[in-house]
Amino acid sequence: MKKRMLCLFISAVLLFGCCGVQAFAEQTDTYSDLITDILARYESGSAAADTPLHEQVSDAYCLAELFALIATKSSNSAKVTDAVHGILNDLEKSDKTAKGAEQQLVNGMYRCVELLMIMVKEMDADGKYGDRVSAIIEEFNSGNKSAASAAQQVVNGLYRCVDFLTLIAMENSSSSSQTEHASAIHASLIENNKNCSGVPQQQVNGAYRMVELLYLIARELDHSNIWSERAGSIYDDFKTKNSQASGTPQQLVNGLSHSVETAAIIAHELG
Repeated sequence: MKKRMLCLFISAVLLFGCCGVQAFAEQTDTYSDLITDILARYESGSAAADTPLHEQVSDAYCLAELFALIATKSSNSAKVTDAVHGILNDLEKSDKTAKGAEQQLVNGMYRCVELLMIMVKEMDADGKYGDRVSAIIEEFNSGNKSAASAAQQVVNGLYRCVDFLTLIAMENSSSSSQTEHASAIHASLIENNKNCSGVPQQQVNGAYRMVELLYLIARELDHSNIWSERAGSIYDDFKTKNSQASGTPQQLVNGLSHSVETAAIIAHELG
């Protein structure tokens, strides 16, 4: 997959960053159609990818698009819209300068971290997560500095996404048991990391925990009970594909692709 194709995947979402979701929807179709457009690029990216790595890059970019859409939809703040637009601009600029698919994957995952950070800061009006957010940002920055390869940077991005998604899941929990479930998923990230034999398994560990947290969030946000069945089907397919995967590259595709599909459910729920 060529880098130019990946740039085209994000072009529509870069436009809405300039004018806000509502204005963009008025110029084109509806909010739901924006999600459909991202999923169409996700599917075409998967079909066009000639290696698991290229499919991972496509998935990461589409996930960033969905996180951008969710972040903007969740807030009426012009400051948030501007910040999201800046991150999407960075996604495009870094894509143009990336030296290969490995760096593109880092680019996608790092932008996902930044977008989730915006969401957490926006939801944390009373500052109860302030110390944890600061610790995550510090770990993200130190992890980037200490990474000896693009693959290790991807682990850094995935793990920090899990950190932020855990806070989002906890904030949206309707019961103490759901809060404990979110904490347990995060604890499994740390425990599984101890048993990982190398960076590829660490990447899978992060991606799989991300799916689990997104699924938890999707269930909690489905107040009208419209999307839970679809989210459950995605999660069941995620587990099936894991049993069919022939190695860690396919497992990482499995984790990232089902993260995209579950994030799309969340975007619909917010609509």
